[in-house]
Amino acid sequence: MRANGVSNYSGAIRQSLSTRQMTGPELVSKIRSDAFQTANANPADAAARRWRASLPGELRHRSLVRGGVLLSVAAVGYVASMVGAVWLPTFFGRTVSLGVAPLMIGALFVIGHDAAHNSLTPYGWLNRLLGRLVLLPAWHPYTSWVYAHNTLHHGGTNLRGKHPDFVPLTREEYDRLPRWRRLLEKFYRSPLGPGHSYLIGFYLGYILFPSKERRPPLRRQFEWDRLLVFGFFALQILGMYLLARQTSGLFLAPLPYAFLDVILPWMIWVQFMGFISYIQHTHPRLAWYDDPEEWSFYHVQLKSSTHVVFPFPIERIINNIMDHAAHHIDPAIPLYHLPKSQRLLEQSCEEHAAVIRWSPWQYLELCRVCKLYDFERHCWTDFEGNATSETGLPGLAFKSGKPPEATLALLGAHRKTERASANSIDALKKAS
Repeated sequence: MRANGVSNYSGAIRQSLSTRQMTGPELVSKIRSDAFQTANANPADAAARRWRASLPGELRHRSLVRGGVLLSVAAVGYVASMVGAVWLPTFFGRTVSLGVAPLMIGALFVIGHDAAHNSLTPYGWLNRLLGRLVLLPAWHPYTSWVYAHNTLHHGGTNLRGKHPDFVPLTREEYDRLPRWRRLLEKFYRSPLGPGHSYLIGFYLGYILFPSKERRPPLRRQFEWDRLLVFGFFALQILGMYLLARQTSGLFLAPLPYAFLDVILPWMIWVQFMGFISYIQHTHPRLAWYDDPEEWSFYHVQLKSSTHVVFPFPIERIINNIMDHAAHHIDPAIPLYHLPKSQRLLEQSCEEHAAVIRWSPWQYLELCRVCKLYDFERHCWTDFEGNATSETGLPGLAFKSGKPPEATLALLGAHRKTERASANSIDALKKAS
């Protein structure tokens, strides 16, 4: 058993089948068939299950009209901002348009993310088609995204060995790295690092150029989807070049300006994407796991997925993707129903829901605390291995900071045993 009596709540949430070896269908079957028998020992798991079972059916209703309108608005905004960054007559207008383009890439990406979960419209074939198209401005091949995100990320959230991005190292792993890689890890865990970590570690490593072991099972579809991304990029360059040739007053020649207009918005977006992805599953009170037997699906989706509250209207601009715990517990909820679903989740699971009001200071504190992770003590540490968060994170309530009753009882029994052992040792010393 691991330190602090936290591991599995004394074995109550152990799973018999390693999720590292599960395929998507096997995982779904496991979640449905195995009740984990943890209602008393794992209140977060039970609370998440109750919320999902009681969710009104209309919040899973997929609307062709609402999905189509959201996609159309975002697509028009994307095309207008990209064209405006070249064609508008003033430098100020072109700069503003260039600044809007990353937001439109993000809006389209979240819509494509919904389509990949088959939750945008009622039609599976249409979701697959739209998903392929609207992920193109983000240069994400549909097939590799579905595998890395739906299968690995959702199927193994915060589980090392399955979760594909922002997985924390241990002190021992960090110390074994060469010096250049340690410096890179320090940068990745700095306030400006998540975007670069997403780009290098996840996008290049899992999405665009995955190694053989990381490639999606549908290899041929992946190759075609990747060619589609390369073709879309070439068309972007060609289109912006032709527009730039007809525009006077640009500070660069048409071809370099076309590359700038296409690449710069994407680079800005990928930094924001990394930042968003990082804070959705990283926080001083969110646990990570390296043992599939102590990892519990519903427990982790609720307690290791955040709802980061941004100032209005940022959450609406990014299509409600920060209502993240509700999405993780039930990916069938369309993005346009996530705000209400998340509110219901926080009302019914208040003790466990990770609700964070974002501020620059809160983010700086997160980056200060969350450097490495100790999977034995279940806490975050600095690069020297010193604990920077409370230990026993799986058993701590998010808001109150108090472990659930089952864990408190377990810890109490452990401390009584320690005291009894200490008293016995003292008695033996006195007798001798």
